[in-house]
Amino acid sequence: MNSPDQSNPNQTRQVTLLISEEVYQRVAQTASHEQRGVEDVLSSLIVEGLNTHSTVRQMFEWVSKQYCDRLSQANKRNQSSSEILQDLQRLREQVAHELYPE
Repeated sequence: MNSPDQSNPNQTRQVTLLISEEVYQRVAQTASHEQRGVEDVLSSLIVEGLNTHSTVRQMFEWVSKQYCDRLSQANKRNQSSSEILQDLQRLREQVAHELYPE
């Protein structure tokens, strides 16, 4: 038998959830259109939201790593945040002048 700290992917747990009437109506409408129960739709939405959150977090971590690698390659890894912002501002101005010359 699993201890309370271990999770079983097939095990479910009943919870009480407070949501606004507007959100409930949206969920109920979705459930009606999909011919599913409100609880089933809510469960699916929670799982989808968690998966999306994880995916977005992983993407930001990947982008952050790529940016750190790029800074390291340019020997700018130890730059202060104000120096990085100055470089970004300079690049933005350079791009603006190239795209929209006076």
